[in-house]
Amino acid sequence: MIKDYIKLVRPLNDVMIGFSVIVGSFIASGRMLPKIEDMIFGFLTGFFISSAAMVLNDIIDINIDKINNPNRPLPKGTISIKNAKYFFYSLSIIGIIFSILNGFQTFIIAIISFIIAILYDIRGKKSGIPGNIMVAYAMGVPILYGAAMVNKLNLTIFIYWSMIFLSGVAREITKGIADIEGDKKAGIKTLAAMKSGKFAAIISLVLYFIAIAISPIPLIIDKVYPLLYIIPISIVDIIFISMSLLTVIKPTKNVATKNKNISLIAMLLGLVGFLISTKP
Repeated sequence: MIKDYIKLVRPLNDVMIGFSVIVGSFIASGRMLPKIEDMIFGFLTGFFISSAAMVLNDIIDINIDKINNPNRPLPKGTISIKNAKYFFYSLSIIGIIFSILNGFQTFIIAIISFIIAILYDIRGKKSGIPGNIMVAYAMGVPILYGAAMVNKLNLTIFIYWSMIFLSGVAREITKGIADIEGDKKAGIKTLAAMKSGKFAAIISLVLYFIAIAISPIPLIIDKVYPLLYIIPISIVDIIFISMSLLTVIKPTKNVATKNKNISLIAMLLGLVGFLISTKP
């Protein structure tokens, strides 16, 4: 039972969101760690709000998941809808409480992000690109949250957010290829469902290229240690391009699923690169 609840929240995604908050605060403050309690509250805010959004997504998408992901806890029946709703409420309240402990600015960002997450789950997902943008915003906002946590929003933070945002939109478009069968039946207007898997894969590749194109900017403006930045970010860039090209060549469900899973790990590596390379 506990294993099913863990599966429901998609912990890898949630850890990445929480970790991004700490990365944002560390980068924005010039490699100065905030107070330990602020880091803990920030991480837990990101983790729990992300977890809540994941649970709500599965509640709303239960019929779609019966086709696309029948082994998820809700369509499989190992967790009831009623218990999933209680779980969602609990995670939401805990996340908002931790954001209040971080301060007023962070509370506002958390509330806005939470509302966007709910809007996505209720309406945004069926909208296609607008929904992809909502998800990508949510993937990048922890960096902004972390910077706000230490009262220091700057150009470097915005560049990192832009890279995450573009990669996030690309990943969501790829996800539409993996879910194309169920999305068509549910009337979800992803690029893959409305056009084709091939078309969606090409657009995803273009977005990854744009994200890669802006990745040298922190080097150009001398905000990072070159070697510590180039090595991890180059690996991430290679993963993005190679997986995207493979998906363009073979836009199947299996390839797209592998792409979206590996790209998430690559994005986590990118965060590590941001973290270790930023100059004081």
